[in-house]
Amino acid sequence: MITPAMPSEDSDQPRITAVTRRDLFDHLRGATEPWYGRLDEIAFLDGLYDLDTLPSSDPRYTSARGDIIQHRFNNFDWEDDWIFEDPRLQLLNGPDEVLLAFLARLVHPEVQSDVDRAARQVDELNRLLAPDGWALRARQFLSGRPIYEPIATGKAAGPVIPLPLRDDDASKLDFVLGRIHYLLGEDGHGLARDLLREATLTLRRDGGIYHPTPGDNWTSDTYEAVLTVAPSLATEFTPAVIEPIWQHLGAVLKQLEREDVMSLVIEAAPLPLPPVAQNWRQLATTPAPSNQARRERGINEGYPTMDGMVFASRAELVVYQVLTEIQRDSQPRQSIAILPLPSAKLRDTRVRSPDFVVIGNSRAVIIEVDGPHHYGVTRKADDEDRDRHWMRCGTPTIRIAHHHTDDPITLKERLREDLHRTLIPSR
Repeated sequence: MITPAMPSEDSDQPRITAVTRRDLFDHLRGATEPWYGRLDEIAFLDGLYDLDTLPSSDPRYTSARGDIIQHRFNNFDWEDDWIFEDPRLQLLNGPDEVLLAFLARLVHPEVQSDVDRAARQVDELNRLLAPDGWALRARQFLSGRPIYEPIATGKAAGPVIPLPLRDDDASKLDFVLGRIHYLLGEDGHGLARDLLREATLTLRRDGGIYHPTPGDNWTSDTYEAVLTVAPSLATEFTPAVIEPIWQHLGAVLKQLEREDVMSLVIEAAPLPLPPVAQNWRQLATTPAPSNQARRERGINEGYPTMDGMVFASRAELVVYQVLTEIQRDSQPRQSIAILPLPSAKLRDTRVRSPDFVVIGNSRAVIIEVDGPHHYGVTRKADDEDRDRHWMRCGTPTIRIAHHHTDDPITLKERLREDLHRTLIPSR
């Protein structure tokens, strides 16, 4: 009798769905060889069941062995696929281990003598079992031929995506992106996973110039995967974020027979065109002033919002949320005011829009949230120049690296300490 390798828990809850079971049976019905291979049906089933104790469906016999012989060998009035629907054998509605043992028996060397045919059969069975987290694996050998046993793979294969996967298959590509979102979460890449939530995946022919290089798989027909993201999130896709996304995406696309997709590109979604009034020329001569979110005027242009205010990035929104928590925790006489993205004209420089101004204790402090682009030599010098202009007004600057917003609890403690030092200095 075959005893399959079973999972350690939840074994009493079938994981192989009725959909998968029907697909398996349809596949076996369409096979060129009978399910019992080079054996007869009794010999095949004797390797799985005690046919002498299973009840008979024919009152003339005392066991399943008797009525199988009568209806399959003598009268031959049962269909060839009777086994899939017979409730005594529990293949359609029974425990997973019963069905898995049956499938392993199909490709056992005693049943299937052709090793290559058995391997092809295993590949097809595994394809059908994968969405429910099962697979057949060779664990031992008989006369040099593999004996397959069922194992729990630990996770489902994700949504079944019919092939081929074409460039314009938007719904299929969305399933692919959902699969990558799931895999990133499993691997602990929380930031990359969250950034994918609002992204859109497309495939397009690589627009580069073809220069063949030895060992390079790039050709004139190479494609690239394009992730279109909100403009406010584009700078969050650093190399450290892109690498795990492409690692999973490239592997999944190869499984879907799209080996021609060779790279990943991040692109900011185009902002919607602003409405234009008929008297726009007259309005242009007297532009409307704005002193909050000067760069991000529209709340429907992909930028995060809260409390009726707009923020330039997800990181700035996190800082605002932390500041509001500090504000809520403070005593009424020691409260702070939070000004996101105010516009200010400074002496000897143009109009500036700091990320935040925080006011308290008759003092003010600037808070800047620095994305990856702030670490270049030119931008760093520009930031120092900005800080110098604010210090001439007696206003210090607190700078926060964008990756610190991944840990709001630690960020809150740091900001509480920095605000206390700048707004309530020791005498």
